[in-house]
Amino acid sequence: MKAVLVFCEGTHDVVFVERSLGACANCERMDRPIRELPSPFGASRMVPTGLIARRFQEFPVEDLALQDEYPPTPQFESIVADAEKNVMFVLIRVGGKHGTEAVLRLVRYVDALMGAGAFEVTEHAVAFLFDANDEGIGATTSQFRSAYASYYGDLGAAVHARWVTTDKVPVGLYVFCANGGETGTLEHHVAPMVAAEWPERYDAAQEFIDGSSRPADAVASNDSRRLKAVITAAGQFDHPGRPLATVLARNGLPKERYRLSGAANDLASFLLSTPWQRAGGASEGATTGAAQEAS
Repeated sequence: MKAVLVFCEGTHDVVFVERSLGACANCERMDRPIRELPSPFGASRMVPTGLIARRFQEFPVEDLALQDEYPPTPQFESIVADAEKNVMFVLIRVGGKHGTEAVLRLVRYVDALMGAGAFEVTEHAVAFLFDANDEGIGATTSQFRSAYASYYGDLGAAVHARWVTTDKVPVGLYVFCANGGETGTLEHHVAPMVAAEWPERYDAAQEFIDGSSRPADAVASNDSRRLKAVITAAGQFDHPGRPLATVLARNGLPKERYRLSGAANDLASFLLSTPWQRAGGASEGATTGAAQEAS
């Protein structure tokens, strides 16, 4: 089996990736105990405690305050797999754009572990997903190249929705922005999906947020935060009090909205196009097909 480590900024990004791969690429979520995941992520004779379980053990609860996040990011959130292509996608939450050192510690450890023995996962790649925000695709790409060149070498060929073959593993970059624009975030793609599914609720949510916000409120000065508020409010009728990630998840936005989403299809196609160095995995230019639910 092959594995793509997909580093996402936040929880709702993880959910969007999971749902997109399920709806657009026939992937299914691996719902099994951690020890039963493919090694080295799960346990094996060589590694009695798998990579994910070992990461939990590295952070003793006694050293944390009650309000601290556990385990610290980067945090393994979900695994979805394409059984036909024998590829699994390990979705990891980073907690924003600026967790470079923690991410590098993790990828160094994975690379060293993978090179130390034979596991069920025989080859891996890494993909980094970011929002362009107000900085734009160009600035985000430049920051990524600079931050990770110390480990992967020259990433000058890294651009949005493309893979680079390095001396270590294939490295991919994907940047969410508004359609046809340089800036923006994932929410600029999610908002039309929610508006199409619940048009009256979405319009009412917009009216409430725009009509009730004050100049000092975050939603009044930042379009992405405004969209998050509108999307979350529109989805509250079935999930009262729950966060944005729940609105996007399996019991929220229907699978059909992901199937019809250009962003979801484009993202799934990108992840499936990993340029594996050995035969038997997904190849560059792979296409997506009819899907089953992954999230």
